[in-house]
Amino acid sequence: MKQIKIFSPASVSNVCCGFDVLGFSVDGIGDELTISKSKKKKISITKISGFTVPSENNKNTASVAGQALLDHLGINEGFDIEINKKIKPGSGIGSSAASAVGAVFGINKLLGDPLKKEQLIQFAMMGEFVSSQSAPADNVASALHGGLILVNNHQNYEVVNLPSPKNLYAVVHHPLIEIKTSDSRVVLPQNVDLETASNQLSSIGGFIHSLHSLDFILMKSSLTDHLVEKYRAQHVPAFLEVKDIAMANGALCCSISGSGPSIFCLIKDSGEAYRIRTEIDKIYSRLGIKFNSYVTSLDSKGVHVI
Repeated sequence: MKQIKIFSPASVSNVCCGFDVLGFSVDGIGDELTISKSKKKKISITKISGFTVPSENNKNTASVAGQALLDHLGINEGFDIEINKKIKPGSGIGSSAASAVGAVFGINKLLGDPLKKEQLIQFAMMGEFVSSQSAPADNVASALHGGLILVNNHQNYEVVNLPSPKNLYAVVHHPLIEIKTSDSRVVLPQNVDLETASNQLSSIGGFIHSLHSLDFILMKSSLTDHLVEKYRAQHVPAFLEVKDIAMANGALCCSISGSGPSIFCLIKDSGEAYRIRTEIDKIYSRLGIKFNSYVTSLDSKGVHVI
């Protein structure tokens, strides 16, 4: 096989009580990468369509991640990468992670799968770091594995696939503005008090138990962000109004994906999900804010060949 085409999905990260550790992939939106073997003995970004990202090898997340994989394997081969960039950079739904994951997954496939999927995360993270200047793995792990994930160890990138209830849906709204991850992290406190940390730990424990027990009352009470939402909310258009409408219409939660500006809600019924999507659509339309919106299940596929 000399060429492969990959779909690498968008993802929601910082899922309420899971700052930097909980995420899930999003159906229907993602980057498409066409990767071909080359005689040039290097990775080249030969074409970028859709949204604009750097094409230089040392600045593009796909080429950095791919080269890290080749260096690890000790392989001196070349690959050309075309990126159809469908996730807007700075959207808060894993734009840089999608390209990095797609590159390492595709190159690994063309090499005959020398590494297992779970081993690829460390190389995708090297590409992610180029873009975000930080190293949480929730977006990368979500795009790679699909479904709902927990990053158990940031040093070794241990990832746990959590059960995703079949009737649990997410509504994602992306106002078409950009917030850089590096800028968004500046507003966060470097230290938190013991009570806040305890509340966050209690919430994430309750949420994970609710997934196993299908206790949606516990799930709703656990899906609270005690750490970062209040600091990032001021940078997200109409966030408080959107959250009020979503919760009033039956959402289990409404919070900020990643660094923002994207907002997500979790809902336990597909019909309610589409109804809440419509209500939030109305808010952005009334305010004259351009946006995209999506409804996705939480058992979606991760990166895959198309």
